[in-house]
Amino acid sequence: MRVVILGAGYGGIRLAIELERRLHRGPWKGQVVLVDQSPLHQLVTEMHQVAAGSVLSDFAAVPLARILGGKRVAFRQATVTWFDLASHRVRTTQGDLIYDVLVLGLGGEVDYFDLPEPRIPGLRQHAVGIQTMQQANTVQARLQEAVYRYSKEAAKGAKPLMLVIGGGGMTGVEMAGQLADEAAEWRKEYGLSADAIQVTLVEAQERLLPGMHPQIAGYAASVLQRKGVTIRLRTAISRVEPGDPGQASMPGGVIRLVLASGEEIPAGMLIWAGGVRGPSIVATSGLHLDPKGRVAVNGYLQAQGLNEVYALGDCALVLDPRTGQPCPPSARLAVDEAVWLSRYLTKEWVLPFVPHTTGAVISLGRGAAVAVVGRLRFFGRLAYLLKTLITMKYLYSIGGLRLLFYQLRIGVIGKI
Repeated sequence: MRVVILGAGYGGIRLAIELERRLHRGPWKGQVVLVDQSPLHQLVTEMHQVAAGSVLSDFAAVPLARILGGKRVAFRQATVTWFDLASHRVRTTQGDLIYDVLVLGLGGEVDYFDLPEPRIPGLRQHAVGIQTMQQANTVQARLQEAVYRYSKEAAKGAKPLMLVIGGGGMTGVEMAGQLADEAAEWRKEYGLSADAIQVTLVEAQERLLPGMHPQIAGYAASVLQRKGVTIRLRTAISRVEPGDPGQASMPGGVIRLVLASGEEIPAGMLIWAGGVRGPSIVATSGLHLDPKGRVAVNGYLQAQGLNEVYALGDCALVLDPRTGQPCPPSARLAVDEAVWLSRYLTKEWVLPFVPHTTGAVISLGRGAAVAVVGRLRFFGRLAYLLKTLITMKYLYSIGGLRLLFYQLRIGVIGKI
């Protein structure tokens, strides 16, 4: 059996490792091929820290060679360009791949709400996400330049530099907390006033973290406000336009957010965290997709009508069999799917996949977080420590002590 895994994200890399372990234990015999356009395994859950400049990008980008070294996993660095599912063939920039089993773990893309038609004109052109390392590095570089340029204009009476985050879900909340901490450091570094750099979080719904318990949302809001974040709820952005180039901010001038109410907000940057959709390449696969471009799968993570094609992670629409509702995408869900699928493909497990959706850890910046573990809730520094330990446990699970110590040397300990 030749298993071709597309994508080295949380689900793809864990599935490759689990299948390779079963090659040693037997009796399963097969070949595992992992395909990704990057030689790095990106820790998407840490991208808000990279974007804010709180950690080195090396921390959130683990070389696949360090994970797969010595393992019987054939890695091919390539970009998927076409699917020929009838012939069990995937076309890539490094040639065609034939498979017996195909697993789509291609992750997701920032949803700019412009497919099939733009719902927020100008959003894609003027906002930037933090879904990938490239995007996070872009945000970090632009923030540094914007703050530096603003520091030169502040003495001339320039208006405050407005940094806006669109979307009050987990990504937006984590980005807001981290950015608020860094803004405080920038004000101190450049000798700016307390209101010189302002962080605003905009959410269209009536509270932050809409899918979580109100107590969690309330705690997150209180921590962010204590850090100086302005939270604007029930605030929908209707379009994004170029602003006045005469104001100090990003290269090319500020942007202007036009709200549904008609109000306008000038901003030096808009970091968009309004959601994730399936990768655009999947739209060419011929598979049945939901409106967000995710592959619709059954209880065995199989694409509809194709028993040899599976999907997991952000590119899959997985329904919770207990509620019938879509499972919110997360790193933990992708890992759980990968572990289950490795057992199913090797005939160790025959029952359908049942997601565990009772746990989440949300960082709120330096030394603050909220964690949900079953029915237990943890707040503050204890939750922050728990998040760090979860990251360390994950690194150990994919690379053992050697990889864990490598990441610790980069600076994980300094985050605690």
